[in-house]
Amino acid sequence: MAARWELAKAVEDLLLRFDEELIPHIRNVFNTRDAEWEYFMIIGLMNRLPLHCLSFLKNDLERIIASPTQHEELGKLEDVILPLLEKLN
Repeated sequence: MAARWELAKAVEDLLLRFDEELIPHIRNVFNTRDAEWEYFMIIGLMNRLPLHCLSFLKNDLERIIASPTQHEELGKLEDVILPLLEKLN
């Protein structure tokens, strides 16, 4: 399991170089109905995004809090989204 986390961090490091170009791809993940993928993307990649990039996703994050899909509700995404929204305020 530790090897996966090390690999995930290395991939995140690479992806973070793309800055704002990541935004549409992150939004695509929100449309997958895969709460586990969303969860790990939020706690990993999105948690490390610069604030100016994260601000582009604020409406998406607020939508998940206000009106989560059934999958997002089951994935308990609110717990990991609220700290990101706090960063933006």
